[in-house]
Amino acid sequence: AAQEAAAQQRAGRDWSPSNMGQPPNQPSKGPSSLFLLSEDNPLRRYTRFIIEWPPFEYAVLLTIIANCVVLALEEHLPQGDKTTLAKKLEQTESYFLGIFCVEASLKILALGFVLHRGSYLRNIWNIMDFFVVVTGFITQMPQSTQQNDLDVDLRTLRAIRVLRPLKLVSGIPSLQVVLKSIIKAMAPLLQIGLLVLFAIVIFAIIGLEFY
Repeated sequence: AAQEAAAQQRAGRDWSPSNMGQPPNQPSKGPSSLFLLSEDNPLRRYTRFIIEWPPFEYAVLLTIIANCVVLALEEHLPQGDKTTLAKKLEQTESYFLGIFCVEASLKILALGFVLHRGSYLRNIWNIMDFFVVVTGFITQMPQSTQQNDLDVDLRTLRAIRVLRPLKLVSGIPSLQVVLKSIIKAMAPLLQIGLLVLFAIVIFAIIGLEFY
């Protein structure tokens, strides 16, 4: 009995990369990721360790900030003309998109895609991140394909890049709390805003009548 209790205690210890190749004595009953990776799979455990590793989170946040700076520096001219700076900044788009794709892939491997509770697409912020990544790949299609085969204007999809700063919210829990509080307060604030607008309109009409 003592040996069995000791074995159970060893199996319940926290995992770290050093014991990645040592599966627990008892099989995990958690949901699998992508129907392939169980909870005790070394690859899934390692990807979970990476996405929860603070340096990885900081690196993603710095990448988002750098991408926001690049988007702010872009300058669009009429008839599709671009400045020299805009052409150089446009070349960085594929690098940022690649980093965001790696981040999404690691989270999908670690959490699963969508079918079980706690999976990647069960989080509203991850849905936004995935949408930004997918639309980013569409906008990176070759120019010949865009002009000859597709009769669509991809400028609207490129405008979706303005959502990338919101990825900061998914990486900083305190910002999520602030944003949720603002959303919940929008209904009462809307009523107050209508009251203020009504008062402004009344005084504007009075001013027009006098002057």
